[in-house]
Amino acid sequence: MTNPNQPLFILDGFETTLSTITDLSMDRVASITILKDASSTAIYGSKAANGVVVVETKKPEAGRLKFNYNGNFGIEWADLTDYNLMNSSEKLEYERLAGYYGSLDSNGNIIDEYYRSLYNQRLLRSKQGIDSYWLNEPLQTGFTQSHNIFAEGGDAAFRYGIGMTYTQTNGVMKNSSRDILNGNVQLTYRIDKFAFTNQTNITNTDVENPTVSFSKFAQTNPFYDKYNEYGEVEQVMEEIISATSGTQYITNPLWDFNQSSYDKSNQLTFVNNFQIEYRPISELRIRGKFGLTVGRYNAQVFKSPEMSEFLTTEVLKKGSYNESNTKSSSYDGSLDISYGKTFGEHTVNAIGGMQISENQSNLSIFQAIGYSSDMFSNPNFSNGYPEGGKPSSSISRIRHASYYANFNYGYQLRYLLDFNLRSDGSSVYGVDNPFSTTWSLGLGWNIHNESFFRQNNILNYMKLRYSVGNPGNANLNAKMANSVYTYYTNYPNMFGLSALVKTWGNSGLKWQRTNEQNWGLDVEMFQNRLRLNVDYFRKKTDPLLLNIDFPPSSGITSVPMNIGAMRNQGITFTGSYIIIKKPDMNWTVNANLRHITSEYYNIGDLLEKYNEKGRTNQSLIRYYDGASPTALYAVRSAGIDPMTGNEIFIRKDGSYTFKWDSADEVICGDSTPDIEGAFGSSFYWKGFSINAIFSYRYGGQAFLSTLFNKVENISDVQVKYNQDKRALYGRWQKPGDIAKFKRIDDTTVTNMSSRFIADDNTLELSTLSVGYETTTGKWLQSIGASSFNVRIYGNNLFRLSTIKEERGIDYPFSRKISASIGVRF
Repeated sequence: MTNPNQPLFILDGFETTLSTITDLSMDRVASITILKDASSTAIYGSKAANGVVVVETKKPEAGRLKFNYNGNFGIEWADLTDYNLMNSSEKLEYERLAGYYGSLDSNGNIIDEYYRSLYNQRLLRSKQGIDSYWLNEPLQTGFTQSHNIFAEGGDAAFRYGIGMTYTQTNGVMKNSSRDILNGNVQLTYRIDKFAFTNQTNITNTDVENPTVSFSKFAQTNPFYDKYNEYGEVEQVMEEIISATSGTQYITNPLWDFNQSSYDKSNQLTFVNNFQIEYRPISELRIRGKFGLTVGRYNAQVFKSPEMSEFLTTEVLKKGSYNESNTKSSSYDGSLDISYGKTFGEHTVNAIGGMQISENQSNLSIFQAIGYSSDMFSNPNFSNGYPEGGKPSSSISRIRHASYYANFNYGYQLRYLLDFNLRSDGSSVYGVDNPFSTTWSLGLGWNIHNESFFRQNNILNYMKLRYSVGNPGNANLNAKMANSVYTYYTNYPNMFGLSALVKTWGNSGLKWQRTNEQNWGLDVEMFQNRLRLNVDYFRKKTDPLLLNIDFPPSSGITSVPMNIGAMRNQGITFTGSYIIIKKPDMNWTVNANLRHITSEYYNIGDLLEKYNEKGRTNQSLIRYYDGASPTALYAVRSAGIDPMTGNEIFIRKDGSYTFKWDSADEVICGDSTPDIEGAFGSSFYWKGFSINAIFSYRYGGQAFLSTLFNKVENISDVQVKYNQDKRALYGRWQKPGDIAKFKRIDDTTVTNMSSRFIADDNTLELSTLSVGYETTTGKWLQSIGASSFNVRIYGNNLFRLSTIKEERGIDYPFSRKISASIGVRF
């Protein structure tokens, strides 16, 4: 499914995917342009409502045959500084006080004989020095290497480029890797008034994922030994006999981690983009483009019958195998005619054309269970399908058709006008509204070219910009407007297959339309040393698209509908200043800042059912007119009562109560910060360079999920897992305690309150790099090279935050230092 909030990605003039951009070798990239204002995004029509990222790769250069090599290497390690888990003695004390072993007598001793014995056995292990640190077991030092070779050459008529890239990434968790092999060929041929360009890419990607989540190691108690006295890993570390739930087995995550299970996938993609240009006269260009993408994806997940999740499963159902196969294909074709000419003081450019595209995928899935051994994972060695299970498949097809026109006009390089008009059709919308017309108008005024603007050394450049437009949004599920049926082969009848509605479509579904206005000011001062850009935008999206729940009696869960609207507005500041500007030395500082606000409107009471559902399910999301979509709703808290250890809540009228009531919830914060952005500096001297970029956010709030789930909201079942130290030291234990968290023996559900919402102010060193490059070194001639560069860089090297969170629960958060080397022959 396409992410409706994702920008449009364009690679060398053709639409592409986020994964393709992510896997693209940076050594092949020539430029990256981000389009955000209405005039720029309207060029790409209904898919550009969330902006456009345009990536251009390096084109082959004419001349003798040249070879380029670029190598990138990286070392990555897990950052566990945000974890704050208990040690053996702390966890045992927490379990005792939390009531895991039952009631305590007046002296604090466990009353139940069996649980007292269990506690003493664990306590003995702790006193014997067993304090296992489990987090390091699935980890390794990750290593990344990438090698890119590119050969290019040709003449004015024919140019060619042939490249190959291999990237191997070993993650910070064992059994996690990603291998990418890419081959590409670029051909350009010019003859008379024709120009032909063809780019072919073939990419093979192999991915392996861990079969045991990192969270399994984080929750394992430290008073268990990893290995027995013989240095072996045992599956069961402890058996607990309960009168209510029978025998419970405490299993070793290392056992599961060392089994022959696997989670792997392979993807093979073929992309061919062809372009032809014809110029009958210098001012007129006729261009046709056609891109074809064919892909194949296979994913396999095998769980050994020896895995702990099958410990109590009957023998013939142990182990499982899941396989999914996806075949995809897409094409994108366009034809346009453009004309551009200067008539004295007037410059005119015009373009008109059409575009068609289709994306199709065919998914098939099946599952098998029952393996007697993990030596063979092939489905032939299984005992069959799960009970009631069978293979399944689905087909998805999205078609788009567009007609567009663009007109640009400039007068004396002072006054600029840009107008775009598009008609976009998409199969994702209902048959009643298949097409939508979008437009944009852009105006620019180069004030520095006016006669009254005298040349001076202070203000060198000034431009005012304004644009308005209404891009739509077609980045939606292919089946959103169509009804989907499930056919049942188990119930044949004289009329054929039986079918039930799985998803109701909406033939009257309207386009999600965004009306956007942008104002901008660009200034350059002090001989172009200081550059300032200010942009202000306002957006109105009307209508929104939401999936509305339907009653179970209808046989479906939800139906897509147009409900409500949303306003967005924001301002962005960008600035840079060149402190030192010399032929062999340059020092620049730069910074940017962004402030954005959003609110719903025209919703009324239509979504009150969703708000009630959110209050019941402890969700932070609400739909109210005038409210921010990122507002955090909770009942206000006055803290923990020192005498009882219970939470005191504040009603809407300001009075206090021990009873939590969802009707008293109010806005307690907003996850969108007041300001966010980045700042940095770059310094260059005789080939040496250093660059640092910091990112920051200030003024927003965040929900403290670690406190909510691992300090409180610890049920009587979850008490047996390792927890955050604050569950022991920060919770109320006896009358008179001044505590941030409720009674330590309270294992009931903790309701959402303002105690779990805090300011989220962060400063992070996003990138730090040091490099050297030369084209004049005498030693280059000795190896036959024309240029050389080397760079060392690190990402996310440090982070200061007002919030302490466990980042990376299922896969650990990591930091990385990389190096690159490039040689051109």
